[in-house]
Amino acid sequence: MKKTIHKKLVSLGLASLLSVTLGCNPKKNEDIITDENVVSDNVFEIVEIEKPEIAEEEIISEINDVDETNVVTYARANTNTNIYKSADKKSDKLGILFNGLSLECVNINGEWAEVIYDGKSAYIKVEDIDIIECIDVPNEENIPFIYSRNDLLECLNETKVAVATARVNVRSEANTNSKILNQLSKGESLEYVNDYNDEWIEVIYNGKKAYLFKEYTDIKSGYSAKNEMLDMVYMTSKTPLYDIDDNRVLTNIPRHEVAEVYGRTNDCYLVKCNGQFGYISKEHACTLGDTYVVIDISSQNLKLYVDDKLIVDTLIVTGKDTSPTYCGLFSVREKERNVYWEEFGVKVKYWMPFNRGEGMHDAKWRKKFGGDIYHKDGSHGCVNIPTKIMPTIYDNVDIGAPVLVKK
Repeated sequence: MKKTIHKKLVSLGLASLLSVTLGCNPKKNEDIITDENVVSDNVFEIVEIEKPEIAEEEIISEINDVDETNVVTYARANTNTNIYKSADKKSDKLGILFNGLSLECVNINGEWAEVIYDGKSAYIKVEDIDIIECIDVPNEENIPFIYSRNDLLECLNETKVAVATARVNVRSEANTNSKILNQLSKGESLEYVNDYNDEWIEVIYNGKKAYLFKEYTDIKSGYSAKNEMLDMVYMTSKTPLYDIDDNRVLTNIPRHEVAEVYGRTNDCYLVKCNGQFGYISKEHACTLGDTYVVIDISSQNLKLYVDDKLIVDTLIVTGKDTSPTYCGLFSVREKERNVYWEEFGVKVKYWMPFNRGEGMHDAKWRKKFGGDIYHKDGSHGCVNIPTKIMPTIYDNVDIGAPVLVKK
């Protein structure tokens, strides 16, 4: 089936999310990975985020004098389908194109469509796609949150940030007995508020006040965002983060890392990654959609976003060193209640598998989560979630929702 639509749908990453790839990098020739889900700890009120109202498929019935050079063809998946290195099912599987998402299509030859994946040619089965022609209509890029490179700083406020000089806990109160909300690695930062006392500083974490031990932080000049996060993207390959002022490379963001988007131009995103603001090329950054789970093995943390709004933020326990949780981009495969595993003698109330035998579930037998527990006393690869948090994840995450597991 062939359809013609405005290219602004591609730029926004809304509706059918044209030109956005939700692909992972599975082991060579493994079976297609379909669905998965994730969870978190502190549950916040869901707030509606206004977005431009655009029809899901704006079909252009009459277009006069169309310049063929402005037409871009996309292959949109009508089911989850493997991305192959060559036009042969026996070739290496490079990733997965999830149902409803698209890649630029450069050629169709018989049963195979040649597409651009991670900057290179790849192949998907024609039977699994619809062909979409996108017409680049003049001025259609002039939508909210599109800026020139020089105007990206208008999205930010100058402020002070607390930069971690070593691994440090983010706590709910200024004492070591309070709840650990997360853990910052060396170099990560949070917006600085003030010195709470001689030992603790007050910072902003997920829009609320939190506390860091002063001994493990440096206070430096930085930025905070004027508006709420617009989108979340993940890196399909190592991506430089550039300084907004002088274009120098601040750091290289590793593959599968995520970044919060606060502005965008035609070719780049203004992002916040591990506390640092800068801009990245759109070439290797793909959206996670509207509802998604991000699991961070290093900080033993899980976040659930609904409509790009954080509603769950919790400590977890992942696979132990001898049976680690596999990193990559997956999706929720199914949702089950009251599952009993005889081999482990364990029953869980909620089960949301992703990546074959790995999945998210409640773990009533655990009294503590987070920290270094997972190294020796972790799971067999699953993500253990606090019992009181799991229902929120189960109710808000549908089958097919993206689950990103990273370190």
